[in-house]
Amino acid sequence: MFKTPDFIKNLKPYVPGKSIEELQKEFGLKEIHKIASNENPLGPSPRAVEAQNRFVSEINRYPDVGSVDLREKISKKFNIPVKNIAVGSGSESIMANILRCFLCDGDEIITSEATFIGFQVLAMGRNNATHYVPMSRETYKFDLNAITNKINKNTKIIYLCNPNNPTGTIITKSEFEEFYANVPKDVIILFDEAYFEYAMGNPEYPDSIDYRYDNVITLRTFSKIYGIAGLRIGYGFAHDFIVETLMKTKLPFEPNTLAQAAATGAVEDDDFIDKALALNKQGLEYFLGELKPYEEKGIFKIIPTYANFLMLDMLTEEKVTDINQKLLRQGVIIRPLKAFGLGNCLRITMGLMKENEAFIREFKKLI
Repeated sequence: MFKTPDFIKNLKPYVPGKSIEELQKEFGLKEIHKIASNENPLGPSPRAVEAQNRFVSEINRYPDVGSVDLREKISKKFNIPVKNIAVGSGSESIMANILRCFLCDGDEIITSEATFIGFQVLAMGRNNATHYVPMSRETYKFDLNAITNKINKNTKIIYLCNPNNPTGTIITKSEFEEFYANVPKDVIILFDEAYFEYAMGNPEYPDSIDYRYDNVITLRTFSKIYGIAGLRIGYGFAHDFIVETLMKTKLPFEPNTLAQAAATGAVEDDDFIDKALALNKQGLEYFLGELKPYEEKGIFKIIPTYANFLMLDMLTEEKVTDINQKLLRQGVIIRPLKAFGLGNCLRITMGLMKENEAFIREFKKLI
């Protein structure tokens, strides 16, 4: 067979949570409640669907290579020049392009353990050293001091996910500002803000648009609050040199026509965002009200969240495995976090109230 580099041969692919279809086939269930993948339970933005439908008859044509309409809509919404906006087939596509464009031989990456597994897969797919700094198991927050201490002459990229997936915790404004002051200006800080909209109302949350430093790249997505995860489209903000480099090296016709169209509609759908945030707040309040009494008894630990999901530290991996298997048999899909390096934890997405109630009903039976 053809020779494969060792760093590719040893790469473990990203494994998503169990799908509704898988569970229906496995257990013959009719009703499935999937609260595992941080998707918007309201479905897609209506304006995204409307905009996409206008372009269905044009899919015989190649997409706009520069995503001009979409970038102009994003520019207007966030008051950022078009030249500072990049787009791609999901934020992971832009991440992959950043690594490809800016990592040279001998360059190194620093991030935290227990962060977005998609970035870890992309990093492991490069022949560059990646350093994973331990995360506090008390707070489940990034240890920014430890990351700073890990910086050396070979450091090129630092990846921060804020709010962090899967923990839901955030880096605050003061924490980021102190951290940034100690990062060399030739080191890229990659700020993944996939859950930005859920945290933006918190005065302690550092909207990275406010830190338009030359070495800070912001990544966001239409997969979460906008509800078009299946179309795969994301965007980012960066110095015009970085955006120019990314736009000329990305795949020529990504994102696809329907993804671009849907995103141009979604980005203007403020009513839908308000509804999604209200539902998320209702779900979180419900979960906390139902789960707090069990936390007080020491059965598990609730990790404070600023996203659309909640992480529970169940104290042992065995308990997580047992609960997950029994919930699946009852048609409830959650996310065990062993793949993220958190075998003792599970993650629950805030869903529709009937989905939240189904989880609580079955979860209480098991604990």
